Amino acid sequence: MELSDYLRIVRRSWRLVVAVLLATVAVAALLTAITPREYRAEAELYVSTAGGSDVSDLVQGSSFTQRQVATYADIVTTPAVLGPVIDDLGLEASASGLARRVTATVPADTVLINVAVVDGDPVQAAEIANMVADQFAETVQELERVSEQGESAVKATVVQPATPSEDPASPDPLRNMALALVLGLLLGLGLAVLRDLLDRRVRGEADIARVTEEPTIGAIAFDKDAPAHPLVIEIDPHSPRAESFRALRTNLLYLDPDDQPTTFLITSSVPGEGKSTTAANLALTIAETGSTVCLIEGDLRRPRLLDYMGLENAAGVTDVVVGRVELADVLQPYVEGLYVLGCGPIPPNPSELLGSDAMRRMLERLSAEFDYVLIDGPPLLAVTDGAILSTMTDGALVVVGANVVRRDELERALGTLERVGGKVLGLVANRLATKGPDAYQYSYGNYRPDTEIEGRGRRPRSRKARRQKQTQPQTPVAQG
Repeated sequence: MELSDYLRIVRRSWRLVVAVLLATVAVAALLTAITPREYRAEAELYVSTAGGSDVSDLVQGSSFTQRQVATYADIVTTPAVLGPVIDDLGLEASASGLARRVTATVPADTVLINVAVVDGDPVQAAEIANMVADQFAETVQELERVSEQGESAVKATVVQPATPSEDPASPDPLRNMALALVLGLLLGLGLAVLRDLLDRRVRGEADIARVTEEPTIGAIAFDKDAPAHPLVIEIDPHSPRAESFRALRTNLLYLDPDDQPTTFLITSSVPGEGKSTTAANLALTIAETGSTVCLIEGDLRRPRLLDYMGLENAAGVTDVVVGRVELADVLQPYVEGLYVLGCGPIPPNPSELLGSDAMRRMLERLSAEFDYVLIDGPPLLAVTDGAILSTMTDGALVVVGANVVRRDELERALGTLERVGGKVLGLVANRLATKGPDAYQYSYGNYRPDTEIEGRGRRPRSRKARRQKQTQPQTPVAQG
């Protein structure tokens, strides 16, 4: 995955990332609020040896102390030091329990020992730290005494007594919130990536490219009004969505100028991806160029095309194939240059009927009489009819409905065409989102004619047009 893929995932799942981040911060804040406050007190000791008679003795004593001071630090948490402290202060704790609250550290290249104590009471923490430091000094002298009557060669002196702290050492709200932010962000991003890996739906052109190397020759945005008004070329011919169908027409008709395909199958992987709407609008845009087009309802199981176009379906493909009627008698003119052939009565054996020689001869005849022939076929994964029709045309256009089809379904559909020898001319990304990370942006914008804009009550854009409108003489109203 590239950086752009991760950015797309973040944009797609930013709500999840923010929700996880806020939840992590909230949990951290709650734990910080209920955690008991603990205070830290620290005393510092200086460890020295008895002075020698010359410089050499002093150097040897200093080297000895530096070597031994780490061992002395370990003695701080032993019962020999902590036992008397517990007795003197009357603490209700064992030596091992108190040892877990006491730490002794040695700064690098020094003979200092820092004794730190953590306790819920800041005053008691300071008392324990000072008492441990004093007791440690006595214990070291006893351990390093040469004889019962002699003096100790090592001396530990408290150089910085512990004082009660006003601020608790833990919990640290600032540190906890910073860690929660980092942890929440990482967890949210991880869940977003996992969600993207588990989500197999096709959401945009990037997901199509992850499935196949076949070109995407058309991109059509989602329109919630499409089920009620599927023919956008007629309803709103200058809308961005209508222009996207014209862009699809241009890309399709110039795929191969030397060997231009003229018969097309428009199909999809599963139902509901918008293949019938795409077929109808594409046929209308091709007819706009002055070419003759025959649009065939090739879905003999769930025909929808004639309902969208408001035409009768009394007779059609099935009647022509079985020889019941003549082809010319069932071709219905729609607009100039566009004729529609319905499916006719739904047969009990659609696959056999579509794969017959009579069906092939009918397509050859239509291809000879019309410049272009478009077949609205059934979904490839639902039935085998679409795969059969793909072998009788110059190629197939596979409509990919965003948020309708999954990547594995699209891959299987394309595999079906490949197995039967059908040619994929390209894919049409349909129902693309207009907002969000997978949004489809119209590069041409809403470029309507000025006459249409003025007809909708909007003022002319140019200052010259506005001046002409203002200087036009007003027609007097007749007085009755």
